[in-house]
Amino acid sequence: MTPDEYEQLVAASLRQEGWKGIVTPSIGDHGLDVIAERSGIRLGVQVKMYGGSRPINEATVMLTHGAAAFAECTRCMIATNGRVLADAAAVAAKLNVEIRAVPAFPQLVNGSTQRNRADTEPPTFGSIWSQHVEALTGRTLHRENGRSNTILSVDGGGLISRTSNGQRHRIDIEVFRWTIERLLCGETVLREEINAQCIGRVSSGVILILSSLPIFELTNHAGKQGLMLRIDGT
Repeated sequence: MTPDEYEQLVAASLRQEGWKGIVTPSIGDHGLDVIAERSGIRLGVQVKMYGGSRPINEATVMLTHGAAAFAECTRCMIATNGRVLADAAAVAAKLNVEIRAVPAFPQLVNGSTQRNRADTEPPTFGSIWSQHVEALTGRTLHRENGRSNTILSVDGGGLISRTSNGQRHRIDIEVFRWTIERLLCGETVLREEINAQCIGRVSSGVILILSSLPIFELTNHAGKQGLMLRIDGT
């Protein structure tokens, strides 16, 4: 995938979430590669297809923040398939710059990796949420210990389920986004990492729900339970 194709992929993933996203001209973009608008919000996106070659550093975050302000954007984001340095993450949190992991070559089900073929849309968080997670509404998922969760509703804000003892439990969409985007980048995501993303221990529910999808599977990494992409197609 070329950098230009990667920019188109990022714009397409935003459009799947309801944004009107366009790729900016290569000349005079002032550092923003995608501009997206939705419900009065103007989002400026800098796209960095670094892979393992370079990380996102503090300077990249600062430049993105400045470019978005210059373009009169109300929000800004860095979309990347690369690593993010700790100082960059700290600056991004302070300046409210979202850093989103977007895989350049998403691994698909059935054990194949397909590169932006015309007849194959690469999976994104938006497509997985709409095609797979929303389809779980009304289903009851069972744990190995015999307990169950019934999915009551799924929407753009998150998911509500009812446990086997009758309690209602809500999980916000952002923790699903964080988990799915890293899984699509080929990372293994552990329960403790999921719990670190939000207040309250939600990893049990996230793992139960995502492991029920045909795209992901349970794994044990150094004796710790987690999730990974399904690569055998079974």
